[in-house]
Amino acid sequence: MGYQFDADTAVSGDDGRWSATLTDDWSIASGVPNGGYLFAVALAAAGQVVPEQRLITATAHYVRPGQDGPADLAVEPVKRGRLTSTVAVALNQDGKERVRVVATYGDPALQDAPVEHPIPAPAIASPDECRSTHSELALAIGATIAERFDYRVLPVSRWVGGEGPGEARIDGWIRFADGREPDLAALPFFVDAFPPALGELVGPVTVPTLELTVHVRKQPAPGWVQARIEARHIAPGLVEEDAYLWDSTGELVALSRQLGLWRP
Repeated sequence: MGYQFDADTAVSGDDGRWSATLTDDWSIASGVPNGGYLFAVALAAAGQVVPEQRLITATAHYVRPGQDGPADLAVEPVKRGRLTSTVAVALNQDGKERVRVVATYGDPALQDAPVEHPIPAPAIASPDECRSTHSELALAIGATIAERFDYRVLPVSRWVGGEGPGEARIDGWIRFADGREPDLAALPFFVDAFPPALGELVGPVTVPTLELTVHVRKQPAPGWVQARIEARHIAPGLVEEDAYLWDSTGELVALSRQLGLWRP
């Protein structure tokens, strides 16, 4: 069975020049693709350079908003090494650079080693005890990403009509709506797939991403991914947001930090 995420992040080409077609099925507003989706497409091209290694860390700088339609990806191998390799990618549309990504890949043994000081998953209600965030409002503004994932958040969340947790934090669960299991390719998208955590504190808000860094720790087990998204350093116009993802066995599989512009 083919899954939509794999089809919509597919790239073709060689010798450092790759192409993709961005669809409107992962948008945060009509015609505006989610930043995590752009990240995933860029990393799909970067990974072609070092297929024997796994993604360890990657940073995306969002130069301009992306758009639906064709994209060209210029891939530059910065360093090829036995233990780690670094690859840079520029995602371009209509002759303009939209996203610049630098990614480091490494020997799979780096992620397979036992964890000595794990970050435990917080104890929260199970997915069945949480509430779905499927929103008619999201679909009305063209946020088609709301249909691509199955979200479950705590009933206190403002996104499901609660009073809010009293801080800029979202605790919940995520999985693909079509049954695709999580993997290393999906994790950089998952960290940016939730609504802004700042909204839990200040109400409806938009937070365009300036920079997003993700660290991938482990291949996730099948099943739900538990997420905690939180913003703790909030300044006028700027906010830093941290995300933590644990797989169905409670293992930390990814963590990220992003800097965004925010406005009500």
